[in-house]
Amino acid sequence: MVILALMCSMSIITLTQSKIEQTSTLPSLDATTRPVFAGGDDDNTTVLVARNDAVFNGSVLRADVPTYSNVTFWYTFVGGDNESAPLLFGDDGTNTPDSLSWVNPTLMTYDNESSVELGLGVKAYYNYTFNLSSSFVSFYARYGEYESPFKIPNLITTGVWLESYFVQEQYTQYEDIEMDIILHDYNISQYGLMYREVESTHSLPFENVTYSLTDEGAQRNVTAAIGNSFDAGTQLEIRSFIVHYDNITSEYRTLTENKVRLVTLVDGNPELTLESERYTNSRDVTIYWEAEAINSNISAVEVDWDDGSGIESANISIPIIIHSYASSGEYNINVTAFSFTGLGSVTDNFTVLIETIAPTGIIQLLNEDGEYIVLNETETFDIVVEKKELQFNVSGTDTGGSGVAKLVIETDEGNIIESPIDAIITIPFLEYGFHFIIFKVYDAAGNEYSFEVYIKMIEKELPTYAGVPFPFGLVTIAGLISIALIYLKKRK
Repeated sequence: MVILALMCSMSIITLTQSKIEQTSTLPSLDATTRPVFAGGDDDNTTVLVARNDAVFNGSVLRADVPTYSNVTFWYTFVGGDNESAPLLFGDDGTNTPDSLSWVNPTLMTYDNESSVELGLGVKAYYNYTFNLSSSFVSFYARYGEYESPFKIPNLITTGVWLESYFVQEQYTQYEDIEMDIILHDYNISQYGLMYREVESTHSLPFENVTYSLTDEGAQRNVTAAIGNSFDAGTQLEIRSFIVHYDNITSEYRTLTENKVRLVTLVDGNPELTLESERYTNSRDVTIYWEAEAINSNISAVEVDWDDGSGIESANISIPIIIHSYASSGEYNINVTAFSFTGLGSVTDNFTVLIETIAPTGIIQLLNEDGEYIVLNETETFDIVVEKKELQFNVSGTDTGGSGVAKLVIETDEGNIIESPIDAIITIPFLEYGFHFIIFKVYDAAGNEYSFEVYIKMIEKELPTYAGVPFPFGLVTIAGLISIALIYLKKRK
């Protein structure tokens, strides 16, 4: 009798930009749909009724069988046809001439078909019988729903198998990639990881990292690491393996995990954010900085102030650093943050202009003749107006490099008006008479140009009706009376 216990690995890796999700168990298949130990018509077969078809995993079937036993298992196949329904068999661990190999794999076709009651309907199954002449055999469907582009095999084993898990959620280009491996069964002399860069055909050769194992035990946990020499953004395919002494074949054979682990290396260089004024009229310059690194702490922040004073180290617990310059000018400041590993760093820079030269400006007043005249601080200008308002033409100039930021006019009545660099502004007033006006020009560094002008607003006198002179008024009235009398006489 052949007893074949069916197990299905449900571990799925979900890829994000940098995080790896994984489970830690190998659950057995739910036996309520169909008995796991059910056989075929001759009661000498085992049954595979379902499997996890995730692209990163293969099934694990455990077989407790005598040496060189014939094993028959049933399987479903979607996407093929009744003439082929193939399984492609190979064995990574066997090197003898008569054994199965993935270099020259064997294509197995079905023996017969069987209709099996499965839940609400009838489903067709195929079966295949072969001789289990080693501790494990691997296989996968050549095409159809179970074919994996990663060529991840299903595993039929008499008890030896393994599974691996990433030690941490993400890795950078500066870290070794560590994996915990759970080893099952005995006679394991070596273990390790095989890895390759991922490309579209998944055909690059694997490189191996191998460790020796001398202790015995039915199950043990070990750790393996891949020395990192890859750039950030590289995606790697990783599988664990063991070297196992097979009591059936009496030779050392290599068993590869029936999963593929994928990891994308994230950038381990720190992220650095700087904030400071681009223009200032102070020689004391303040920088606000923030820095962080993946899987690491910030070990140092260094500043080159571009004034020949050398490199200054910031206090990494205080995200502010202040420097006093000896003179005005433009400085290209470089800030470098280092991660704790000592391998990752990032440099950012910005330019600051220390400007102490004040801007200049001109304010002109529109007079009653429609002309703009330049005002000054030494005299009061009289202007006749019809309305209580004045119109100005203002402009500013900066020669220090930062540029004019804004123009401001303030009146003695409390009006404050801001304007662009060049503008025409109309300002209303509450009263005629004497007023003083403050005109200011600001540059982007905070320097100010200011002066006062004095204006006397005179109300314009409008013409009034003076009446008709006395003699001419009497003549006009007499004439009108005469005309009225003549008109009435004619009417009679």
